[in-house]
Amino acid sequence: MEFYYIIHYVIYRFYRRHKESFESSLSYACLIHYFFSFAFIVEVDYYLCLFLDIHFHINKAIVYLYLFFWAILEYVIFYRNKRYIEIFDEYNRLSDTPEMKLKIKKAKNFNYSVFIVELLLLFAIDYCNHHK
Repeated sequence: MEFYYIIHYVIYRFYRRHKESFESSLSYACLIHYFFSFAFIVEVDYYLCLFLDIHFHINKAIVYLYLFFWAILEYVIFYRNKRYIEIFDEYNRLSDTPEMKLKIKKAKNFNYSVFIVELLLLFAIDYCNHHK
């Protein structure tokens, strides 16, 4: 669970450096991770449909249901009782320690690798769509 907090903290800290408010910084972090996770689900579903010749499973109802459950999960983990403030303040206090620097570096690598995988999958989908 700590790694989940740290991957959000990395994005949160980036937006806090640019003078965003606490709530908007965390909202950006949550929305970015929502987008990446949902895009990954859609891409996997696309490849399953492409290679197994089955119909596409993602529709509006599934999108709204996923968004609803994601919002509840993020609220319970971060927003309830403003829990994120105490967690991220603790991370700010520990940010100069070697252990925390290593955790932040791993979280940055994770976020960048997720972004790169998303781009590669999108390029592959684009290639498949243009060369059917």
